[in-house]
Amino acid sequence: MFRQVSPPCPAGTFLYYIRPGDTLYKLARRFNTTVNAIVNANPGLDPHWLRVAQGICIPRQPVFPACVSGTYYTVRYGDTLNKIAQRNNIPLQALLMANPGITNPDLIYVNQVICIPQLPSARPPRKEIEVHVEGMTEYREAALNLSDQGYSVYVMNDFTFTGEEPGIDQIFFNYDDRYFVRIQLLPEDSDIEALRENALEELRLVGTPDELSGTEIYEPFFRSAEFYLRASNPTFSKEIIVMEIAGELFRFNMNIPVGVASEGVVPSFLAMLKTVDIP
Repeated sequence: MFRQVSPPCPAGTFLYYIRPGDTLYKLARRFNTTVNAIVNANPGLDPHWLRVAQGICIPRQPVFPACVSGTYYTVRYGDTLNKIAQRNNIPLQALLMANPGITNPDLIYVNQVICIPQLPSARPPRKEIEVHVEGMTEYREAALNLSDQGYSVYVMNDFTFTGEEPGIDQIFFNYDDRYFVRIQLLPEDSDIEALRENALEELRLVGTPDELSGTEIYEPFFRSAEFYLRASNPTFSKEIIVMEIAGELFRFNMNIPVGVASEGVVPSFLAMLKTVDIP
């Protein structure tokens, strides 16, 4: 019988030729997989119209990710999702989003096939970013850092980016880690007024909160924030900003001790926060 020429199957699948009476449901049961997994392994396949002798790819695992704009990868001994994400220069969150069948990010197995997404408009690993200090514009070298929350940010040489706790990252000043800013990607359904009240409550522990607007906000970039709050006392000040960037809501919490270093550190924090982006 004539068999049509079929494209090569991705890793983790094998080529099967449709026989009379076959349906995707029957094939899924026969080969211990799912209809959805078969569809994902065969982009463009019409599940309601199978032709005898048509070649399709059958997954060797029950959950097979769709990977239209990425590449398939077969897990090897010693791999973890975090290592795979770092090796491919993508955020761990982006890798998880491309593989919704992985319900436990700490549990993958050898020969499992996963999708490595291709992120749009890849950002260069290093670049100079613009910093406004006392009316002057400077350009300082910064390195791209990828957060497990799914965003990226450029961090300058005198600062360190780290995960403080699940869902919260921190950039701190290497020469005095009392200077730091926390970065949090907020849920889509966040209540802005509840966030504002929580921020005001936190700031009241520092001093009397002020809400800045318009030209009171030093960096024009942040004038579109949902709110920009600040409080201070004789030893330090704190600023909390909630704003939308690339369609996502972020919360920035900046801790600033009183001192000479503040004149350069605060503009640096603001310059770095301006580079936050979602792939």
